[in-house]
Amino acid sequence: MKKISILLAALVITGVSYGAQLELKGGFEPWREGNNSSSSFDQGGSLGAELLFNAENSPFDYGIGMEWKSEFSGGENNVLAETKSNAFPVYLTGKYGIGEDLFYLVGRAGWAMYDTSESIDGFYGAVGVGKQFAHITVEALYESMDLSGSSHMYSGDRANLASIKFGYKFGENKRDVISREKEEALKAEYEKQQAEEAAKIAAENKAKEEAAALETENIAKENERTEILKKYNNVIVADGYSMDKNEPMNVNQEFLENIASDLSEESGTLTVRAYTDNTGSEAANLRISKKRADKAAEAIREGINNENIEVISEGLGETNFLTDNSTLDKRKTNRRIEVNFIAK
Repeated sequence: MKKISILLAALVITGVSYGAQLELKGGFEPWREGNNSSSSFDQGGSLGAELLFNAENSPFDYGIGMEWKSEFSGGENNVLAETKSNAFPVYLTGKYGIGEDLFYLVGRAGWAMYDTSESIDGFYGAVGVGKQFAHITVEALYESMDLSGSSHMYSGDRANLASIKFGYKFGENKRDVISREKEEALKAEYEKQQAEEAAKIAAENKAKEEAAALETENIAKENERTEILKKYNNVIVADGYSMDKNEPMNVNQEFLENIASDLSEESGTLTVRAYTDNTGSEAANLRISKKRADKAAEAIREGINNENIEVISEGLGETNFLTDNSTLDKRKTNRRIEVNFIAK
């Protein structure tokens, strides 16, 4: 049993060192027979363990294993019938998957040892098929053990067996790990692409919303600007001048107070025009209108304080009457200052 313990320890150490799958196995052997006679042994059972390594790019598992087979008894004319030995096969194994996990082929090759006599230790081999269900395996094997000793490799003196084995695997198959890692990587890449696409769509939607908001804001500003500019379209800012005087009776204070802020971001030309009634000579009226226009223009220019707006003055005299000059009040109405702003 000492060498069996050493082999078992070697199996465990190897598995731990290399991350192999450990499969514990148990089964029964309904048919046992010695090939050199017609005698059949009593039915028996087996317990064992395998350490399996996985090929990464093919459905092939390989590894090492060992079994304990219950005592061979009941046979005749056979060395095992005389010794009634327990058998301990130690072997290399390979398993090759067929189809999409439909079933797999099993092969074993190794050495069978017997607890009653080392002289009958000999070659051990097995072939069969198996099926895996998650971590559980079921295998049907034909097994053969040489009984001629180490000096006769696979002689005619053998024990043949048919066995059914059940196993449970511990640990993950490397192909499954690689497949899962690939699947996780693909999933992560897909989620990353989805996140990037969602972020792209969100950014596009945000840009559209910002553009729409900006357009709405620009339209509102333009409408506001249009309304403001209407206020400076031929607006009367002063009237009611006395004859030959430069001081008006009525002044549009709101105009003077708001012009600086209303036109702070504008550029263009603001024309200050002065008109008179028809009292007096045409030349005199032209001169007084020019003086009134210049004075008003200077006051407006100082109030605006915007270099982008050019303020010019025009004295137009007795032209463009708003009403006839039949009364004093009507004449004062015609004596006025009008402002007109044209934006660039």
